Amino acid sequence: MTLLIATVAGGGAWAVEPPADAGPTAVVATVGTVPILRAELDTVLQRAANVGSEASTPGRPLQVQAAALEQLIDQRLLRAEVAREGITVGATEIDAALDKLRTQMTARGLEWAEFLAKTGRDEEFLREQVALELGLDKLIRPRLGPQAVEAAFQKHRREVDGTRLRVSHVVLRPDVGGGDDAVQECLSRAERIRGAILRGEMSFADAARRHSAGPSRMQGGDLGWITRKAPCVDDFSRAAYALAKGEISRPFATPYGVHLVMVVDTSPGRLGLESVRTQIESILAGEVLRDVLARARAATTIEFASGVPHFDPATQAEPGQPRRVIVEPSG
Repeated sequence: MTLLIATVAGGGAWAVEPPADAGPTAVVATVGTVPILRAELDTVLQRAANVGSEASTPGRPLQVQAAALEQLIDQRLLRAEVAREGITVGATEIDAALDKLRTQMTARGLEWAEFLAKTGRDEEFLREQVALELGLDKLIRPRLGPQAVEAAFQKHRREVDGTRLRVSHVVLRPDVGGGDDAVQECLSRAERIRGAILRGEMSFADAARRHSAGPSRMQGGDLGWITRKAPCVDDFSRAAYALAKGEISRPFATPYGVHLVMVVDTSPGRLGLESVRTQIESILAGEVLRDVLARARAATTIEFASGVPHFDPATQAEPGQPRRVIVEPSG
């Protein structure tokens, strides 16, 4: 049986037979010396899909399984980092956090048992999750000092201060029958179009009129003014807000297709740090967490069982960029 590699771009199904030892106690991956069991992976998949226990893992799309396993690996790595830093979370802290959550659910008219059922959790699992979140808060909070927050505000100012952008785009629609390679083909085609624009062979507006599959092609790709939060999906807005006026993005994918974006004009925002401090602290906390995970991954041996879909470590988790899924043959 040959190695299977698929691009993560939606669709797809299990393309190899699951390993013979696929029971709930089978090890699907090892993080350092800590195993991840098949039962844990199935639980995450069932919770994500909100399906019953009769659902079988082999029927799940490859990228869904890989993403679920990635989530479990991240949790193992983060728990190890919390422990390595000597951070402890007491039962009293967990109880207080759960009491607060119960109060919030009651205020929404949701019974505790109903909340657990809807989210596919039980009390023990929830206590573990709360303990990890409290531990991570203790790990990250000291890194959110005034200088770090100010630096993050300057870095992300356009995203949070109310700045508006006028943008144009070229969108290519992957062939829905083309399988996992369709998005990659569109990314390659968009890169060629971008190159032609940069070489002066056509304008961005001409490229939109010739190649774009969206209705905005009639206006040379013009989408009008956007903010960071609306009206476009997050991956699109994130890519646009990383650009200077007149700059053209590299190709990236969203659920609507593969895009090239150009910022045509900007309207600066006026909000200062104090108005957006909570938002900036959240952005900074996410960056710190990703840095912690990256360093932990680099320092930890992660092994996968045969027949288990997982992301190719050579393809990084970047917004709008597909990651390959690898399934190493069993037997």
